[in-house]
Amino acid sequence: MKNGIILLAGVLLFIGGMNAQERSQSDIKRDFETRFVLLTKNLNSAENEATLTQLLKDVSAFEAEFKPHQEFLNKAVFPDGYDGLIDRLKKSKELAEKKIRASQLEKEIAALTGQVQSLKEENASLRSQLTKAQAELASLKKTIAIMQDEIQKRDEAVFALVDSLFVKYDTDQLSGTDMKKLSVLEKKNVVASIKRSVSDNILFLSSASFSPQQIPQLLNEQRRFESSWKGVGQKLSKAYVPSSLQAKEVSEINGLITNWHMLTDGVFWKGLNEIFADEKLPIAPFSNGDEMYANIIKFIDSEIQNTAQRNPTEKTVVFEAFAYKTWGSKLKPSWIPVMMRHGLFTEEEMKEIDARTKTWSAGMKPIEDSTLSYILIGALVVAILAGIYLGTRKRSA
Repeated sequence: MKNGIILLAGVLLFIGGMNAQERSQSDIKRDFETRFVLLTKNLNSAENEATLTQLLKDVSAFEAEFKPHQEFLNKAVFPDGYDGLIDRLKKSKELAEKKIRASQLEKEIAALTGQVQSLKEENASLRSQLTKAQAELASLKKTIAIMQDEIQKRDEAVFALVDSLFVKYDTDQLSGTDMKKLSVLEKKNVVASIKRSVSDNILFLSSASFSPQQIPQLLNEQRRFESSWKGVGQKLSKAYVPSSLQAKEVSEINGLITNWHMLTDGVFWKGLNEIFADEKLPIAPFSNGDEMYANIIKFIDSEIQNTAQRNPTEKTVVFEAFAYKTWGSKLKPSWIPVMMRHGLFTEEEMKEIDARTKTWSAGMKPIEDSTLSYILIGALVVAILAGIYLGTRKRSA
């Protein structure tokens, strides 16, 4: 009897020890994932060198602290593990460094340019510094463009892989054994790749600046990726993710795509507002297609009403800035087709702006109505060609 009690106590102590170890490993995994998310967020939002220096120390301390648990975390943290998340932190760190350096260079260039222009005599030293800073900034922008291209290619490769898998396999007809094989062989090549692609796009949008020519394509790519995921997400998780993790994986990817969607919209509308601001057009700021349409119509109507109060030169400058330099040459060829494709603008709204612009033109002298017609027709042709090109790319992606 005594021996039985001793044996029972030993078993209970052993089970208690195992539970304590499990709780400890659970805490380690939770702390590791929570601090990774916080560090990534802080790196993406770092705005100066002092903040970045402290964050670099935090990253090194984070890596060292969890290094003893590397083997456990590689198994416990799906899909990237310790090694994958540390690599992503290093990539975040690299982008943050480039972003801050680019910002510093732009300030240096502005200051040096001002000094050079204000000097009556040439200053070789200042010119040398300016040239060096401009070259480094150009190199950084080239690197950012290359990274954007790589991300886009990987996005295309991810969904090419998805398409090929679902052409090859119909999960509704697969046996349980076949499903298990697919899960083991391919889940890391699909679900993890999708998650990583979306994360990289979010990081890229948070860490780089873009030209007006790049921004419409950023939105087009985001919407295409989001649409593809909506079409295959549930089926994909069913095929390649263990049933106990399916809801969690789908929820995480949905959340990442929602974040990417919001960031892309922010970049898109900011870029559109800046196009008008660059031409000094007094169009009120907007954050969606309805507001943009309403504000442009209000601007045109105001200009039509105030035509009599403006001198000929001022009228011509304002009209050409909108009709030729902005609406006709920039928005209609590249921005408007993308907006129409994704439901952010309508063909009726575009035609109404064209009609109002022609009415505005009719009251302008010496600007001829026929000249505007040629400009608008030419812009429409370019817009149609751009729409055909983007539509062809979408079908071939």
